[in-house]
Parts: sequence; C-alpha cells; structure tokens
Amino acid sequence: MRKNDNLLGVVLIIVSSIGFGLAPTFAKFSYDSGANAVGTLLARFSTATLLMLIVRKIVSRKSKTKSTWPKPVLFGQLFLLGALGYFIATILYFTAIENIDSGLAITIFYCNPVIVVLLSWWLLDIKPSRIIVWCLASTLIGVAIAAGQVGNADMFSVVLVLIVAVEYAFYMIISSKVLPKVDLPTGVTIVMFGAATSFAIYSTVTPDSVAVVFPGTTAGWISVLMLAVIATVIPTATLYAGMNLIGTGKTAVIQTFEPVASILAGVIFLSEPLTMPRIVGATFVIGAVGVLAAAESRGTARIIHQ
Repeated sequence: MRKNDNLLGVVLIIVSSIGFGLAPTFAKFSYDSGANAVGTLLARFSTATLLMLIVRKIVSRKSKTKSTWPKPVLFGQLFLLGALGYFIATILYFTAIENIDSGLAITIFYCNPVIVVLLSWWLLDIKPSRIIVWCLASTLIGVAIAAGQVGNADMFSVVLVLIVAVEYAFYMIISSKVLPKVDLPTGVTIVMFGAATSFAIYSTVTPDSVAVVFPGTTAGWISVLMLAVIATVIPTATLYAGMNLIGTGKTAVIQTFEPVASILAGVIFLSEPLTMPRIVGATFVIGAVGVLAAAESRGTARIIHQ
C-alpha cells in the first residue's frame, strides 16, 4: 500500500469520527422540536436510505457503468449489517443513556477499541503493533478523563452499553470482510436500508409509552436531514472506505476521536461548559490520533482484504 493511502485512510476515519460525533447535537435539536428518540432515529435512517439511493444513481451514471445489486446471499449479509448491527447498537445505546450519565456511557463504550483490536488479533490474525498499543492506551485514558465525573449508575444500563461495545466490535470486524465485496455506494445503501427497516418494524411493535414522535417544526426536520447526511451517510461511507485502507485495529483507535468531536460540538452549539478534564482528555485523544496519523504517513498499513 502506498504511503498516501495510509494517510488517506487516517483522514477518512477522522472525518467519520467527527460526523458521528455531531450526531448527539443534531439529535438534541430534533428533540427540542418535539421529536423523541424512536421518531428521530426512524426519520434519520429512512432519510439516509433515500439519499444513498440518489447518490448511488448519480455515481453509477458518472462512472458510465451499470451498478447492479449484489446476489441474494451478499445482499442479505449487508442488509443484516444494518438491520442487526447498526440497529442494535443504536437502540441499546439510546435506551441506556436514558438512565445513566452520558459521560459514563461514553467511558464504557470506548472500551470498544480494545475489543476490536483483540478480535482482529484473534479472528483475523492481525497482531497489533507497539504504536497501536500505546495510542490505544492514550486514547482510552483521554476518553475516561474527558467523560468527567459520572453520576449514579444503573447496572442494567451499564450492561447495555457493554453489550453495545462488544456488538459494535463484531459489527466492524464483519463489515471489514463483507463490504469490500461490493462497491461503496451500494454497500452503504443496503446497510442504511437494513437499519431503516428495523426501526420501522420496531416503531410498529413498541408499546404506546414509546410512541413514535417525529419533529414538529421545520427546524427539527432540517436537523434530521443534517443528522442523516452529516452524521450518518458521510461518516458511514468514510468509515468503510478508511477501514478498507488501514484495517480495523487502527480504525478503532482513531474512532476514539468521536467523543472529542461530541464535546466540542456541545460547547459550540449547545453552550455546554468546556471543563479542564475535558480539555486534558481531548489532548490525550488528539495527541494519540496525531501520532498514529504521522506513523501511517511514513509506514505501510497492513491490508486485511486481499
């Protein structure tokens, strides 16, 4: 792999992390317009699916090659990535943070990079390099500090977030093996469609106490559109593209930039306080990402797909 590809992979994952990090801010704007979590997420993935269908059509025309849908088995695998992987992680996380502090949830979830690196080592025989181990330690320390003090912990919710961390790790590993078998726009479209389908089904079987409530204002729907484009379609596409270049282990390390992006978005758009623990924690994370990016620009990343 060329050095430029290494650096490009790092940049793509950073872009992905920033996009996903903006999701809570856009969701908060949607909630302010009267929507609830189920309505916001259903609108998010339904809109993302429609957008990806348009993008796929445009890309197919510009490339002058007919883009075909994959065979049923591969289509089903991609569909399940969204219908199970994406859906389960999202719904469990949003359920958990209703009962525990988001800082605690972030801290627990970002043991995910450790799980991804260990699973890559176990399942894909990709032994983590020394630089990854050091960057991993620095990012986890930074996330823990940036999360700040945590409040009362509901054990059930803590377990839910742990499940999300493990489930998302498997999601990344499986994605790294399945998605390279199809072109990026098609793969992302099917994954988004899978997630949207699960949320549509979920919205019909939930009790009245969890009724679907969509945004009630124009500003709220604009927030959903931003959530779908900036915090779903773009980061998902760049995540898959970057992961294909640098592998799951390095991707997991760089993705810990996401809580830093969330903190900065909260400070800028939601007037949340920028405390010293958050500054120190962000420094650890950004420093580790910078070191890894510099190393990747000089070295050669191991490709996990031949």
